[in-house]
Amino acid sequence: MPAMPETRQKLKFLLFEARLEQDMVDHELGCLARAAGLPETRWRIVDLTKELPTLDMLNGIDAIFIGGTGDYSVAKDRPAFLDPLADLTLAALDKSLPALGLCYGFHLMAKAVGGRVVRSPEQGETGTFEVILTDEGRQDTILGHLPDRFMAQQGHNDVVEDVPPPFVWLATSERCRWQALKHPDKPFYGLQFHPELGRDDFMVRMRKYAHEYAATPDRYQQIDDQVKDTRIQDVIEKFIDKIVVPLRS
Repeated sequence: MPAMPETRQKLKFLLFEARLEQDMVDHELGCLARAAGLPETRWRIVDLTKELPTLDMLNGIDAIFIGGTGDYSVAKDRPAFLDPLADLTLAALDKSLPALGLCYGFHLMAKAVGGRVVRSPEQGETGTFEVILTDEGRQDTILGHLPDRFMAQQGHNDVVEDVPPPFVWLATSERCRWQALKHPDKPFYGLQFHPELGRDDFMVRMRKYAHEYAATPDRYQQIDDQVKDTRIQDVIEKFIDKIVVPLRS
């Protein structure tokens, strides 16, 4: 579409951040913007530790992103922003406003729609792990271009164990059954893995959140040795070009 570049440059996004450290908020924004091929100015950051989400935030917005965090758990924590964020997520779904949740955002989405999210380190993944597309995933708009099996960066101890109909199961892994979900008819996606991260950016996060995922020097070294580079950043671009832009055009 010849008009797509101009349309892309006019997009307005919200990025909901539940991170306590400003450098990690900035890092996540930078990774998303690079993966999307858009300037960071297209996103307005909502710092959930300082500002509670309200439904009027959705006015004039083309899509919402709910980022990850090493500071909060959907399964075990009840910060003041949790219920308002879940309400806003459901409002976006009701309005068919494009939404993408990553890691913590995926857990939040699953809980908001009635899914079961539990704290389960034995099912958690920290490092680079293989993700396997389901039949529905292989046909999906933002994931279907990937190989049936691909490597992705992961950092989680919460897991989504179940999501009710009509939500679609898109991907799995050896340890964690629900790696991706979507609504069958609305632009609503959640991903357990981090498509926006390669090895270097993942290790920036790991150094910051070592207290959560790598409490000893030996464990940190194991993770560092295991992490591989990944090239699936175009999933973010696909979400924008194939999901967001057509709804705005």
